[in-house]
Amino acid sequence: MSYFSNRRYSLRRIAVCFSLGILSTIVPTGTPSAHAQAQPPTKKPTPIPQPRKVELATKDGVELSGVYFGSNKGKDAIPVLIVHEWKGQKAPYGPLCVTLQRAGCAVLAFDYRGHGGSREYTDQRGEKQEFKIETMRRRSVNEITQIDMETAKKFFKEENNAGNLNLNALVVIGIREGCVIGTNWTHIDWMYPSVGSRKQGQDVKALVMISPKRQVQGVSIDQSLNDPNIGRLPTMLIYGKGSSEQSDTDRIQKLLEVNKRRFSGNRTAEG
Repeated sequence: MSYFSNRRYSLRRIAVCFSLGILSTIVPTGTPSAHAQAQPPTKKPTPIPQPRKVELATKDGVELSGVYFGSNKGKDAIPVLIVHEWKGQKAPYGPLCVTLQRAGCAVLAFDYRGHGGSREYTDQRGEKQEFKIETMRRRSVNEITQIDMETAKKFFKEENNAGNLNLNALVVIGIREGCVIGTNWTHIDWMYPSVGSRKQGQDVKALVMISPKRQVQGVSIDQSLNDPNIGRLPTMLIYGKGSSEQSDTDRIQKLLEVNKRRFSGNRTAEG
């Protein structure tokens, strides 16, 4: 787990540290040094794709607005899912997405239901209705966690099948209340049992929590943090020292450290 003490950290700095730190925990190492191999002919690098808007249709009639920052690394691309804060939206995280894209990641930022560009849904009569965020409570948070997040993963799965990324190296970045949603969905994703040799779920390989909150509309992160699968994942915590988020971050850190020690045979959490 890593910590930033500056309250006004830059998204670019976060992305660079993320790229150098947490990605190294899920990318294979041990490649022979360059001088020990025959040098292949130099070829022109594949250009980085332009960001593009995407519409993600959920199974219950919601159109989620997203922006996809594709990678030029093909199956070596690590997918990153950005989960914004409650009453927030994807828009402020463009610089973070661009920097991660330049580092070779394939990044999806989307507005979950009731937020940003995802405020409308189709009711049972086929008519357009608008979410009222002031009435969205626990049920809405569960729908975001169980349906919207899975819809975003479905988009990544299609990109994976097209050879544009490696879904098995998925990273989830949550911001504030988005940490609750992202971590709880990761818990769900790891609960899918394998069918024979066919893996279902279990694709998230790292979590990043920026200024994390422990609850959103009565839904807590604690149960997910107590799951062994979550406890074993590489996790980065980023917060402003002395900020209003420090108390929740400290509690999450302590719970993670206790669980990591418990799940690893009493070894102290490192990093």
